[in-house]
Amino acid sequence: MHRPARFPVLWTIAAIGVGVAGALLYVRGLPWRSTEEQVRTLDPAQVVVLRTPGGFLEVSTLVKNEEFRWRSSYTCMGQDCGGLLGERIGQIRVPVHYTYRIPLAETWTLTLDGDAYVLSVPAPQPLLPPGIETQKAEITSERGGLLAPPAAGNQAMLLKNLGPELAQRAQRIEYLNQQMPAAKKTVQEFAEKWMKQQTAGPARPVRVEVRMGNDG
Repeated sequence: MHRPARFPVLWTIAAIGVGVAGALLYVRGLPWRSTEEQVRTLDPAQVVVLRTPGGFLEVSTLVKNEEFRWRSSYTCMGQDCGGLLGERIGQIRVPVHYTYRIPLAETWTLTLDGDAYVLSVPAPQPLLPPGIETQKAEITSERGGLLAPPAAGNQAMLLKNLGPELAQRAQRIEYLNQQMPAAKKTVQEFAEKWMKQQTAGPARPVRVEVRMGNDG
């Protein structure tokens, strides 16, 4: 019986081995080298988790003297004819307290970054409706024309629409920006005090950097 030749198979294996060795020698000859480096992980000692009282924390109050006007007139055939029959414009000037607050999560996570712990919290939101100092309110009414609507009805509509208008103003970006420094300061002081109460107390003074909303 004729046995199959094994030499071609052996030669093939040998050729593959020579090719792999040559490739390795070629790679080693290039100016490449492997790199070794430490994979850094966050030291658990640099993270502090605090339980909070829950609820909401009032962080700032913005006090502004606001003005609001309301115009009352008659319509004729679906058209405003205040210029013909008369109109009344009521105005109110009143100090308004816009209070802003943040929700307190069950826990706060503070991460050490340099010489301060970083705390990220949601952006402050207004407490609605805003507070009004009614005892300081100044209400005036200006009448134009012979058949101007009565003052009582105009004043009622003025006060009815004042609340929704102030609620919208409370959410304006310029109002939010004005209260932001005070809000951050409040959270910073609250977090520093809360941290000292719940931990053994670090050797150095605690400083907390607050980031609100989309702060970088």
